[in-house]
Amino acid sequence: MTKARASVRFQLDGGTWVEERESVGFTGETDFGLVEFLVTNEALAQLLDPDFDVLDRDTALETFVEFESDIHRIALREFVKRLGGEPPILITAADFEG
Repeated sequence: MTKARASVRFQLDGGTWVEERESVGFTGETDFGLVEFLVTNEALAQLLDPDFDVLDRDTALETFVEFESDIHRIALREFVKRLGGEPPILITAADFEG
């Protein structure tokens, strides 16, 4: 019996800052190719400290790395919930509450 593969697979790669979206971008791999994701600065701030509104670029990237496994878990859930959707799939603070 073979083990089912996740619909999206992620590598721990630290993500990249996307200036025009004030977000950290990362990709997941599906059987059909790469899928782009963005996690907003506000969502990262909430992960770090619920009292923060936004983070500077460097702190946002550091926070992404610190919580990357959790972010990937949320990204997988959102990908499935949205049935793929149009990339990039945007992950906001509200997605971490649910």
